[in-house]
Amino acid sequence: MIITPETKIGDFLEAHPDLQEALIARVPEFAKLRNPVLRRTVAKLATVDQAARIAGMPTGELVRFLRELTGEAVAAPSAGVPAPIEDPRPAWAVSGSVRTTLDADALLAAGEHPLARTRRALLTLAPGEAMQLLSPFRPEPLLDQFRQEGFPCWCEAEAAGRFRTWILKP
Repeated sequence: MIITPETKIGDFLEAHPDLQEALIARVPEFAKLRNPVLRRTVAKLATVDQAARIAGMPTGELVRFLRELTGEAVAAPSAGVPAPIEDPRPAWAVSGSVRTTLDADALLAAGEHPLARTRRALLTLAPGEAMQLLSPFRPEPLLDQFRQEGFPCWCEAEAAGRFRTWILKP
């Protein structure tokens, strides 16, 4: 396996299950991969690039680290993607536009994937209404998926390890 920014975290962990704890030691945000639901779902979708954004580190740095762990050639893309800079709050990301709020921790504890539940919640919204997803990490795969489908998204860090994601039904 050649590790690139497009490598899925789940594929990396399937190929190198013994390296999970080393990955978590380097990037504590990945401790959530110990959750079997996250491991089966989010890790299968999340790329190294998305994982780096979740961790707030340059993509190239994470690629290099994973390559070092596996003994792969360390040369990695030198122009890593910087940690995301929060865009200004859009006018629609206000509490008055929120119809539904989901808690990713509760969903994961119940064995449910936040992406599927978020998708179902979006179906109940009228155009111009928003929903929120509360999570212990920046949900990059979910953000990318909904943006590709035409749903405006905005995510803010509330406190260490707590994020509020807003999704608008256009």
